[in-house]
Formats: sequence, structure tokens, C-alpha cells
Amino acid sequence: MRIVTLNTWKNEGQYARRLALMAEGLGELEPDVVCLQECFQAQGWDTAAHLSEALGLVALSAPARRKLRRHQGEIVDSASGLAMLCREPPLTTGRIALPSDPTDGERIGQWADVAPGLRVLNLHLTHLRGPQAADLRQAQLVQAISDAAQPGCSLLVAGDLNAAAHAPELASIAAALDHHAAATLQGERADGGPSPVAAIDHLALLQPADWKIVRRFRALDRPDAEGWYPSDHAAVVADLTSST
Repeated sequence: MRIVTLNTWKNEGQYARRLALMAEGLGELEPDVVCLQECFQAQGWDTAAHLSEALGLVALSAPARRKLRRHQGEIVDSASGLAMLCREPPLTTGRIALPSDPTDGERIGQWADVAPGLRVLNLHLTHLRGPQAADLRQAQLVQAISDAAQPGCSLLVAGDLNAAAHAPELASIAAALDHHAAATLQGERADGGPSPVAAIDHLALLQPADWKIVRRFRALDRPDAEGWYPSDHAAVVADLTSST
């Protein structure tokens, strides 16, 4: 079972070009499940639907964070939520309302039972900074896990958690994180953008039960021939095996 998480960066930058690069990069990975964050939806554009069609995967869209955004020179009503793409239709799915801050907007969690004994929880925690924001991220994470956890079922927490593995707000899942992961932030182009400092996109297996992670690595972190990246975040990939 191969699971990927990727923040798709809404409709920022060279959006149409990036969609093609995301589809190409994800296709090469041949994932069973893809957890997406910042999925743009507006005026016929739909990141999750486009990638679903390109990859031949079932799309589970969870629109959120509706607001006016600039798109192709116009101000449009749009969403920037979560989505999961699955090779097989999930057995069960759910949506979780998370604590939020008015200056940040709506935050949600999304989960799906993607295989017997394996539930995947897709998250995008607040990007706000400061002590109060760290407390909010912790509260969001705790709430999401509490609502998604099921006795006897492995829970894979996936997504952009906006904090490094050593951050206090991720203490509840720290033992399951990769503390040596390469930074996941990158620029729109290879010749610009922020200097990567930490991995804030994670895959953490809780309540392992019958499942375990056998490999974890970064992907979609190489530019195309002209120097463009698929997103301002690299993807993180985990390969899992089941003992049953």
C-alpha cells in the first residue's frame, strides 16, 4: 500500500502548468491513496477532480475555507479544502470539524477506511505562528485523532501539519514521525522561493495493529527542464505492509 501526501498550493503561481506536473509526478509514484491539501475549486477548475481523472483514482473531495481569491485576473468565490484520491472506493469516510481561529478560517479533517484495518486521516493544520497558534495546532491534532481513532484499527495521520517533527504541538505523535526527514518547503522555481528549513508535511502511523511503514521518502521535489516545481511543497510518500 503506497500513500502520498501533497499540499497542492491552491491556484498560486503557474497553476495549469503545476497541475500537469503534479499529475505527472504522482502518476510515476503509482499511489494507492493520495492525501491532498489546499485543493482549489472555482470556475470550472478543480484540482482534486483533475488529478483524479489523470491518475484514474476515485476522488473524495472535502471543500473548505471558502473565500474570494484572485484567479486568472478575476476575483472568484473559491474553496481550498482537502481531498483524497483512492485506487479503490473507501469502505467508510468521514469529515471532522476542527477548532479554528477567525483570522485563519475553517479547518477540517478528512478520514477514510482505505483497506481492512487501515484508516487514513488527512489534515491541514493552521499556518498561524506564535505560542497561541501552536496551542491551536495541538488542539486541532488532538481533536482530529480523537474523532478518527478506532479500536483495533491502524490510523495513518497524513498532511501538512505546519510544524516540524520536534515541535511541542506534535508531541502526541512524535514517536511515529520521521525526525530526519528532508525539508518539504520549496519555491515555485528552482532558482527562487524560501530556503527549506524543516519538514512540515508528515505521514505518521498510529496504533500500528496489523500495518507498518516499511519505507518513507520525499517526492515531487525535482524541477522540470525549465526549473518549475509541481508545488511549493514536496510530497511525502510511505509504503505500508500488512501482516494479515
